[in-house]
Order: sequence, then structure tokens, then C-alpha cells
Amino acid sequence: MLPKEKRAENITIMQTPRAGNGTITSYWDSHGHWQVCVQNDRNVGSYGIFIGDRPFAFVLPVTLFQLFTFNLISRTIYFLLRPIRTPKFICNLLGGIILGPTFLGRNKAYSNALFPERQSAVLVFSALVGGLYFLFLVALKMDVLMTIRAAKSTWPLGLIPFLASFGVMIAFLRVFYNPSELSASQKFVSSISMTVAMAISNFPVISDALIELNLIATELGQIALSSSMINDIILGLFIVVHSFAYEPELKISMNLLGNWSLFMSFMYFVMRPTMKLISRITPVGKPVNEVYVVFILLMVLVMSAVGDMMGVTCLMGPLVLGLVIPSGPPLGTTLVEKSEVLVAHFLLPFFFMYVGMKTDLSALRDWRLFLTLQSVFFAGDLAKLLTCVLISLMHNIRPRYGTLLGLTLNIKGITQLIGFVRLQKVQIVDKETFSQLVFCVALITAIVTPLINLLYKHRPRVLQTACLYKGHVRTIQSIPRNTEFRIICCVHNEDNVRGVTALIEVCSPVLESPICIYAIHLIELLGKSTPILIPINNGLKSLSVNYPNTNHIMRAFENYSNNSSGPVTVIPYVNVAPYKSMHDAIINLAEDKMVPFIIIPFPENDNVNILGHVAASIRRMNASFQAQVPCSLGILVDKHSRLGTFNSDVLFNVGIFFIGGADDREALALGMRMLEREKTRVSLFRFVVNNKGYGSKIVLTREERQEEEEDMLMDEGLIDEFKGMKYGSGNVSWYEIFVEDGVEVLDAVHSLEGDYDLVMVGRRHNDGSLDSEDMGTFIENAAVLGILGDMLSSTEFCIGMIPVLVTQCGGVKLTNSNKLDKIASANLSQKSFSL
Repeated sequence: MLPKEKRAENITIMQTPRAGNGTITSYWDSHGHWQVCVQNDRNVGSYGIFIGDRPFAFVLPVTLFQLFTFNLISRTIYFLLRPIRTPKFICNLLGGIILGPTFLGRNKAYSNALFPERQSAVLVFSALVGGLYFLFLVALKMDVLMTIRAAKSTWPLGLIPFLASFGVMIAFLRVFYNPSELSASQKFVSSISMTVAMAISNFPVISDALIELNLIATELGQIALSSSMINDIILGLFIVVHSFAYEPELKISMNLLGNWSLFMSFMYFVMRPTMKLISRITPVGKPVNEVYVVFILLMVLVMSAVGDMMGVTCLMGPLVLGLVIPSGPPLGTTLVEKSEVLVAHFLLPFFFMYVGMKTDLSALRDWRLFLTLQSVFFAGDLAKLLTCVLISLMHNIRPRYGTLLGLTLNIKGITQLIGFVRLQKVQIVDKETFSQLVFCVALITAIVTPLINLLYKHRPRVLQTACLYKGHVRTIQSIPRNTEFRIICCVHNEDNVRGVTALIEVCSPVLESPICIYAIHLIELLGKSTPILIPINNGLKSLSVNYPNTNHIMRAFENYSNNSSGPVTVIPYVNVAPYKSMHDAIINLAEDKMVPFIIIPFPENDNVNILGHVAASIRRMNASFQAQVPCSLGILVDKHSRLGTFNSDVLFNVGIFFIGGADDREALALGMRMLEREKTRVSLFRFVVNNKGYGSKIVLTREERQEEEEDMLMDEGLIDEFKGMKYGSGNVSWYEIFVEDGVEVLDAVHSLEGDYDLVMVGRRHNDGSLDSEDMGTFIENAAVLGILGDMLSSTEFCIGMIPVLVTQCGGVKLTNSNKLDKIASANLSQKSFSL
């Protein structure tokens, strides 16, 4: 209570302006009580411009407009730079820099409107949360055990290039980096920290770059991932050592060691069993309960706060939590699906904006220091590149791919930016040095990534491995009848198994020619960063993921092997990769195992509920197989799983539609192998086209005519061999059908509808061609199945109920011209066949 004389005095009223539209008024009233009045304090949301509010005076509208502006600028940059394959990371970073003081931020009116002081806390918090969840998702996708196992043989590629780059950078920095504002000890710590950040090749950065370049499932991608994992282990050790060395007193260091031990023990012995329990109690094929998903996503923030309080930095909590969660389905996949879009498109933009606000290239004053640092970092990256080339020769890697590996390991990314922000926060680097580091990251990545895309070719092998079939085409025709017949069978789900196993059984496994199946379950890469192709018997138990459907599929193959009429060996594999690069590992396996025949299913089984975008991805994968496969390929179209219903004691009818060419010969060669089975009947329908079409070409060159004659001789020779097999026994029948053009072939095929159990046809042919208007409705899948294959698998032939196997001969180059596909009313030879 104030004295009376004080209360009698004039009362002083203090008004304090607040951010937004609010005002705080404080004063002593006549009774001596302190009064605080808050008037119209709205700082977050606006009621709208129609009632007189200024949206940019409120936090939420400003935040949303920042997000809109950033996405508009970054997407525009990405669209403009897409022809040179600039990665999205660079476009996002450039978007943040453009919004910052380097460009647009130099205008004070713009800066005050888009980045007001009252909204800075929201920007910083959103950037921090985005960085935390990014690290969590990166760690969640890692399969550390598998990558480390792969790194056992390539560890020099991860260690020696890093040491070379680190040594070159630190040597040059010790000589040329002498900032006057830093003491000797600070300069040493700054040099070491910058060198480690720039020399390291982070696993998440390399993984994201390889996915964007569509190289993650290639040999080069696998080696780069293994090498970067070694780098991440080195980085983790450096962080731990730096945490202890940075503390001035031994007591504090010991406390920090205890906190580290306690934190890691809790994560491994409490959180990891909890996450495994959640995965175990989730029913097979069912989504994870959303309560668990929300709990885990909230635990990211909790673990970050706990780590910060214990002194192990706020970044370690989300990182370790992601590592202890089993990657892949069901838990890892669900977490990625639920949160990745939100993190990538809503939270991470604030991080790039924060980095852009901290980067001010227009304020650089010491250009000598700038050029010195850029030269040092480029020298370090060049040393890493040269070292990779030299080390790759020791691992039997081609020098060209050693160069590409060195370029890949020089890619920088968001983890470097997080490290720079951390270094600036602890005042190891100043604002000017921070801007130079960000510029160097952007420049190196913008140069390296398009170079990799330009120089890399998919077809050649990275490793200089000897191959028995080198220089020879592996086809069904080239496999002797008294040797093992190896087949790679790819399946997407359990419904594909019946058709594939039935087709294998019809291929007649006998003692003289047993069949070896490499059964591969194809799984889209979700919730993981590391693609795998691994034999299940040797590696599935060691994986940190569980694919229940794989066990069911391989059990079905094993049951077939045990109950087959002949000797069939099944070697099960699981292939987890993005659809767009899934074919790479399988093609490499076919080369390593000298496999002449690959069977892949066509995604049109009506009994399987396949999402539209998944079916489209599978079709593109099939097209990639056709473009790059080094052996013969069979695409099985089994819409109604009719193949799996046949009885081994009942006659199996196979129809082969033959026009001519290498692909048709492969179909006929497979049919001849099927005749080893007593209960198989093969009918050959050979179309003889009188008027061969060659598009707009009228006169053939000498080489083309010679090639055509050789092709016809091979056709006649294989047909004569087919005629001689069990002729007169009722199992072999052949018919010649004379037609004038491709359209008559189509009409003739309609007339040949029958009770077939399987129809086989080549994808490409060597007689005639179809004009686009002649194709009619038969062009939906013509690019993959060919004109005739597409028609046979459509409802126009046997109501679409007959399984169709479309074959393609290995080693035959694709051409731009569509040779018949040369099909077409039937002038049938009365001598050989009558309708």
C-alpha cells in the first residue's frame, strides 16, 4: 500500500506497444494497486482484410505466405534447371538464398513485411523441427546392419578417400586460413570442424541423390552407400570426441560420458524392444495403429529435448530413435508414409529459409579469404576423386566408374547445412564463413550431380567380372538340352506364384535337363534407404525388416519344388528397390548366374487389387527390362490365373503364333522344350505374309537383304526341327496360314480361337508392319507386349481368358521402326490347314 501523499499525486500511465495489434497499459490506481490492461492483443491469426485487418501484421498469414513464396521460387528454379538435371536440394537452397539478404532481403520494405521480427521465433522453431524430423526419417530408413556388412569388402573406398580429402583440406587451411578475429585454439577447432563437414560423405545425402538419379539399385549405388556408411561412422565418432574435448573441465566431461551411456542404454534396452513389440502385434497386412504412430512422432520431440538437457545435443535424440525403429514394413513404412510429405513439403522449407536468412553473399568483404576457402574445398574434393579412382582399381572396378564413384561421394546436402548451423551457433564459424560454406556446398553439388547423370551408362557392369557368356547372346535356343535350364522368376504377390510355377512345370524338368529357379519377390522400396537383393536362406534373418508375404511366396515355391514331376531347384531371393531401378540388380544377377531366361508378370491380374500408379510403375519396370535385358525375356499375362488350375495328368494345350524373327523363334524354342512332357500338345500356327511391309522403305540395302535371308534360314531350320519332334504322335501339329498383309493376320488370329491353356508369341517380328490407323483398339499395351501380344491378351481373343506368354530374344537391339508387328483375314493354305 502506497502512502496517502503518493496516492494523491498524479498517476503515471505507461503504455507499451506490443507486436501485432495489441497494446499493454500498466499503472497504479487510486488505491495503490498495480493495474495491467491488455487491449486487443491479437498476434497470431487475422480476421481478414474485409474487417480492416492487415494480414502481414499477424504471424500465421506471414508464415503461410513465406511457405507459398518459397515453394513458388524453388519450383520455378527446378523447372528452369530441369534440363541439366539439377537436384531438388540445390533448387530449395537457392530458393532460401533468394529470399534472404543476398537478393530480395536487401529491400528493407520486403524484408520487414515477409520476415518481421515478431515471426522470427516461429521461423526458427519450424526450421529446428524440420531438421529434427529430417534426421529421424533418414535414420529410420537406414538398414545399418546390411550396409555395414556390404561395407566389409569396400571399406577402403569409404575410409581412404575421406582421409585424403581431410588431409589435403586441413593442410591448406593451416597455411592459408588465418582469420584475425579468432585465437589460435579457435582457429584450430574451426579448421577441424569445417574440414570434417566438407570431407564427409553422409549416407542420407548420398542415398537421396542416388534415388533422384535413379542409381540406387545399381552396383555403383550400392558401393557408394556402403562407402558413405563408413563415413557416417567416422562422423559419429568425431561428434562424440568433440563433445568431450569441447568441455573445459574433466568433471563435466565425465558427467557427459555418463549421460551418453544412460541415453544410449535407454534407447537400446527400452525404446528398441518397444518398437519391436509394436511391429510384432500389428497384424500381417494391416496398418499400424494410429495411436502408435502419433506416439512415436511425439517421441521425436521428447527425445530431442531429453538429449538437449543431458548435453548430448538435441540432434542425437531423433537420430538414435530412428535407428532403433525397425525399417521397412510395417512400422517403418507407415511412419514414412504418414510423415515424409509433411516434413519434406512443409517443415523443411522453413529450414532452407532459415539457412537463406543466415547466408548473405552480398556482404562478403574479404574476397581473398573467399577464394582461398573455395580453392581449399575444391582441392579436397579433387583429392577424394583421384583417391577413389586409384582405390577402385584395387577392387577391380573400371576406372570410369571409379571416377563416377568419386563424384558421387563428393555430393553435399542438408546434413552439411545442419552442421554449419550448429557450428555457427556455438560460434566456431562467423557469419561470413558460414555464407562461404553454404555457397561451396551449392556450387559443388550443382556441378557434380549433372556430371554423374551425363557420364553414367546403365548397361556396362561396374565391376570387371569375367562372364562365360561374354560376347554371346544368352537365349533359350542356345541352351543344350542336356544341361541345367536356369530361369529367373519374378513375382509381385502370392497370386503370381500359381501361374509361374505352372509355366515352369510345363517346361518339362527332366533328369537330363533339370530346372533351377531363382525365385525373386519384388518389393517396392518404402520406409528404407538401402535397396537389397539377397538370398533369403542366408540373409533374411539378419535383416532389420520383415516381409511376411515373402515367406508365404517362397513356401509356395518350395512346395512346388518338392511336388514337381521332375528335378526343380528353387533359390529364393528378395529384391527391395524402387520400381524404376528394380531391374538393375536382377539383370546383374542374370549375368552373374548365366541365366538364359527371365519371366516377369504383367500387372493385369483381375484378382489382384493393384493401385493405378503402382500398375503404371510396374509397366515402366517391364519396359526397362525389355530395353536392357541381356538374355531372353518372357512377360506372362495371366489375368484370371488359369495356368495354376491345370492338372498334371490332363493334356496341356499350347498354341504358338509364328510370323518370323528372333522373338518368335524363342517362343518356338520354349515350346519345343515343353514337348518333353508327355501330356503337352503344341500347335504351331505359322503366318506367311506375301506382301511384306517395311514402312516407307521400298528398296532394301544389300546388308538388310542379307540379314533378312539369314533370318528366314534360321526360321526354317527351327521349324523343320519342330516338325521332326514326335510328329504323328498327336502332340505336335503345325499349320501354314497365307495372308496378304498385317491386317489379315489379325483377322486370322480371330479365326483360330480355341481351348488353349497357354498361347505364346514373340514381341517383335520381321515381316510387314502396321500403320497406326490399322492398329485400331489393339495399342493399349503394344509398346510392352507388341501388337499381336496385346491382341492375344485382350478380350478380342477368347474373351481374354487365355494366358499369354510374350517372349523377347536377348541381345536384339530395339529399333524405332515397328516391324511387325506385321500382322493381319485369312487366306489359309488349303493344303495345310482349313478353317
